[in-house]
Amino acid sequence: MPRPPGFALVRAVRWLVPRHLRDAWLAEWEGELAWGWQRAERGENLSAARARLHWRALGASSDALWLWRRHGATEMIGFDLRYAARSLRRRPGFVAVVVLTLALGAGAAAAVFSLVNGVLLRPLPFSQPERLVAIQGRATGGDPEAVSQPSSYLDYQDMRAQLRGFEQLAAVRGEDVTLTAPGARPARIGAQLVTASAFPALGMRPVLGRPFLASDERPGAEPVAMITHALWQRRYGGSPAVLGSRITLDGAPATVVGVLPDEARLTPETEIWLPLVPGPAEESRATHRFTVLGRLRPGVTIERAAREASAVAKRLEERYPSENAKRGAAVIPLREAIVADARPALLTLFGAVLLVLLIGCANLASLFMARAQSREREMAVRAALGAGRARLTRQWVAESFLLALGGGAAALAVAWVGMRTLVAFVPTAIPRAGEIALDQPVAAFLIGVMAVAAIGFGALPALQYRDASVSLGALREGGRGATPGRRRRRMRQGLVVAEVALATVLAISAALLVKNLWQLERARLPLRPDGVTFVQLQLPQGRYSDPAKVLDFFDRLRREVAAAPGVRSVSFAFEHPVSEGWTSSFSLVGRPEPPVGMWPESRIRPVSPGYFRTVGLPLVRGNDVSDADRFGTPGSVVVNEAFVREHFPDGDAVGQTINRGQMWWPGQPTHFRIVGVVADEPFRGVGRPADPATYYPQAQFPMNDMWMAVRADGDPAALARTLRERVWRVDRDLPVERVQTLDELLGDAVAASRFNAALLALFACAALCLAAVGIYGVLSYGVEQRTGEIGVRMALGASRARVIRQIAAEGAAVATAGAALGLVAAFALAGVLRSLLVGTEAQDPVVFALVPTLLVAVAITAAWLPARRASRIDPAGALRCER
Repeated sequence: MPRPPGFALVRAVRWLVPRHLRDAWLAEWEGELAWGWQRAERGENLSAARARLHWRALGASSDALWLWRRHGATEMIGFDLRYAARSLRRRPGFVAVVVLTLALGAGAAAAVFSLVNGVLLRPLPFSQPERLVAIQGRATGGDPEAVSQPSSYLDYQDMRAQLRGFEQLAAVRGEDVTLTAPGARPARIGAQLVTASAFPALGMRPVLGRPFLASDERPGAEPVAMITHALWQRRYGGSPAVLGSRITLDGAPATVVGVLPDEARLTPETEIWLPLVPGPAEESRATHRFTVLGRLRPGVTIERAAREASAVAKRLEERYPSENAKRGAAVIPLREAIVADARPALLTLFGAVLLVLLIGCANLASLFMARAQSREREMAVRAALGAGRARLTRQWVAESFLLALGGGAAALAVAWVGMRTLVAFVPTAIPRAGEIALDQPVAAFLIGVMAVAAIGFGALPALQYRDASVSLGALREGGRGATPGRRRRRMRQGLVVAEVALATVLAISAALLVKNLWQLERARLPLRPDGVTFVQLQLPQGRYSDPAKVLDFFDRLRREVAAAPGVRSVSFAFEHPVSEGWTSSFSLVGRPEPPVGMWPESRIRPVSPGYFRTVGLPLVRGNDVSDADRFGTPGSVVVNEAFVREHFPDGDAVGQTINRGQMWWPGQPTHFRIVGVVADEPFRGVGRPADPATYYPQAQFPMNDMWMAVRADGDPAALARTLRERVWRVDRDLPVERVQTLDELLGDAVAASRFNAALLALFACAALCLAAVGIYGVLSYGVEQRTGEIGVRMALGASRARVIRQIAAEGAAVATAGAALGLVAAFALAGVLRSLLVGTEAQDPVVFALVPTLLVAVAITAAWLPARRASRIDPAGALRCER
């Protein structure tokens, strides 16, 4: 007879009903549902009746729960927990292994999840952050390098006037400013130059004072500033009198009008906010240095906003073909714009630690299954005395629950230590690192992992007893223990194969990153970093607005530093050797002029004479820039080898002329003759190919922000103190905060690669050890269960060497199968690592050959101990035990 609709739901919750009431309860519900279905078949709409009966069946759950509470099931849970505690107390070794494995696996996973949650998942600390987006430049001509993501101020104004899907649109630009005060050392702090619309766009309100007004952006308006809560507390003692006070920024006074909360920052370095007052640079549509962010109107999707922004960008391209050629617009969530670069590395690390957790859980699953088999007689006795399958299952779950509870508490401590360690060593390139914490999402993640572990480890032994005849058979055998069935042995071997496969994937990934780091650190740089120290100098525009003042400062400083003891050479450069800087377009005299928007780009790196000698960068051909290259003289420029490869692959670049097309300062040349060629600096990162670069003479390309390079003998720390003193002899109010040796700068350039490789290598070692332990455990248990069989074989003439070979071969077979599966998986997933590798193939054949070989060797070693023990079995004793 077919079951009435909804009866499956009733059966699903029947286990809540005490066993002695279950049959009657099921019969009552079946009768009620059947009666309802019979009535429906006499004329009612069958679809509606079926839905009504399913809805009625949902009431069975509350009914079952009432019976469960009414008839003392809760007391049985307490009894199960007490029994489970007594059972576990008799096996401290088993408990220690399970708790330790869960603590290390789940704790490490929770620590890395705190990193992922703090950087990638946590909403931005602004009102309704899901409506915040960034509008970025996007190349429509197929060359992403040809269009920068920031926008010009004029493009921002046009977008603000034409875009209708945005409630607010704002322009933002970050820079450093010098904060000076009487009696205090000048400090270089992070600032954000913003339009007044930035505060309503971000949903930010000051905790004290007022936000910026539109009138603050007008040229000639009284300079004002807003400071962060941290700066207010640290520098002004939290006094409300800071409002209206005058501070000095880059040598110019400004009035503090407000204090902003610390959590409302676009970057961790931001400590002061300034109104964006348009200057001469903002009058050029070709100067792209502003991030445009906006708040969508309620109900407007990102896709609709993107279509609207693209249409505006198309109109701007048609109207300004020389400045906006091939320039489109993309709208992306603001959080994605901030963390996009960090996402691949963090997700790779999180995936790696999850693999370690899975390998540990596979080990524990094998351990639980072995323990369940050893307790088969106990379960059989309880079944014979009337305990049902649900009762036995509840007992297993109670034990796994207590173990998960202990493992979870220990994992919380491991997660806290791990999180603190990650925060201490996380590279500065990872955004939002200050928001990493053990918060509610991390706790929920940990609880979820433990809940799955408790249910899974409790269900595994119960699955072994789904055939009641197995248990009764064990009881009839009188407690000698059941011979392991083929199905159970295959299950345990399958778990080990999965462990080895996961370990192979993880070990190959770690090996690729370690090889990549090894190559980066051994990369042959064209520099001589020993004895070279760099000092960042940022001359405030308020006091150094004239190029003559800028050049005079650097000239006096060079003389001061050159006279210091131990100094061998001094020079200046716009960037240090591992800093990208920015690019500018140019054309080559004598070549056909490229189409609009297709002019080539090169890195702009003004340097003073002697810079190449100071950092040890070889001059491949021609000459260095010289002191004779000044304003009013013909322009000179040195290019790098990448420039020559791209623009003069078959000819000599020296003697050719570059046309920059515009002058930034009166008297600056627009045409520069190439006088020399130098080797490539690693300014895009160690190991990465260099872009074409142009080294203009500092005197013909004066910049306020420069780095001073000093080659000197002696202690770098003592040199740093000397350099600060020499700088302050020339300008007492100039902050000197970033003083680093070239070795330190090169180390910072590979810090992210080192962090990723170290963590992944740690996880891979853990996975390798766990896989070895898993193989050892399975083979040891197999030897123990097969003692009689091995004894018989040895009694019939099998040698010890043959027994060892057989056991070791079993371990090698399991490891080989796992390594083969892992090899295929690693090959398929290699593309995930591609963005983290520089100069190393994601499918490196050496790594893909060596790692599985190493894993199989470790597995055979792990199998040797149980094989050796099997070879020492006394045949006579084994046969007596079998008898």
